[in-house]
Amino acid sequence: MAVVLTSYYRPRPGGCCKRYFRAIRALLEQGHTVHYLAVCPFPVNHPDCHFHRFPWPQNKTENLLFWGMFFLFAPVQLLFLGLRQRVTHLFAFDSLYVFLLQPLRILKRIPLSFFVRGDAVEQHRLKDHGKFIILAEAVTEALAIAHVRMYSVAETLQKNILCRHRFFRPEHVQVFPNEIPQLKLISHKLSSPMHMACVGILEKRKNQSLIIDCMAHIDAASAKLYLYGTGPAEAEFKEQADNLQLQNQIVFAGWVDADLFWPQVDLLLFPSLLEGAPNAMLEAIACGVAVLASDIPEHREILPHASLLDPTDSQAWTKRIQSIIQKKETMLFPLRQEQAEYTRRLRFDWDAEVVKKILDS
Repeated sequence: MAVVLTSYYRPRPGGCCKRYFRAIRALLEQGHTVHYLAVCPFPVNHPDCHFHRFPWPQNKTENLLFWGMFFLFAPVQLLFLGLRQRVTHLFAFDSLYVFLLQPLRILKRIPLSFFVRGDAVEQHRLKDHGKFIILAEAVTEALAIAHVRMYSVAETLQKNILCRHRFFRPEHVQVFPNEIPQLKLISHKLSSPMHMACVGILEKRKNQSLIIDCMAHIDAASAKLYLYGTGPAEAEFKEQADNLQLQNQIVFAGWVDADLFWPQVDLLLFPSLLEGAPNAMLEAIACGVAVLASDIPEHREILPHASLLDPTDSQAWTKRIQSIIQKKETMLFPLRQEQAEYTRRLRFDWDAEVVKKILDS
């Protein structure tokens, strides 16, 4: 059985950590041992899953001092753990942690797998971060991908990263998409008013502000918007909704267990400016919930053209939503059918495949 080492600073809400913990559980279920370095324990309870604490207060991790110390000392701690625990395989879901594991890979020639979930460099640009931060992320990414096994959730994402780093090449490259999860197909009885939802972190990249603008042109009696999630733009979005006098039409629901809200949702709205392969979208399709999403390259790999709209054109979104509301009985069913057929190739055993890729040396 393999002994696997990984690292992530602390659990966070959202699809990346959810998928990351799935990978850890999948390894454990097949009898392998997992060690991980973090500030606080992961929500994974198993006798073969071992937490190694990075010595830092868990409520003081969102500052430059922490990241400076983590960047300096985590590689040393990971190197020590790798040698002491006789680690046979390494993996991570973010370029920073792949970079921190590189000294151990080089010293002991241990295979290192990098599962690319999104374009971190472009995310920094979208957030208007300074040139130094963007450059630092690009350099970290370049050093991270060198001589590792790189698995990207989307072909577009893979191409963008490889084009950025012509002098740093992975040992192996492959597209490894997220799957349509095996969830219970919901027998939908359409709500009145129609229950529309945005699911995910509230931030500029997710572009929920466009849907809030659309709601100003939607009859309050015909549809209601639920925003499931929290994030750095929450206060800004609430102010936007208040300014448009949409307090009774938009609900900021926070993070809610998916099993509780999917049975209520008639239409998922996903206007992101930048994505990898969003878990919420795949969950919606699995549950039989229709999706309207932004027309970006990553979404074109998941959804048919008829489901995609320009993420900068609020009028097009408003018009499409209004037409669905007016004919929801006849428009939602064929949309769901087409999406289910289009994503048939994404129905596979992700847990089994991620273990194979981590252990493939």
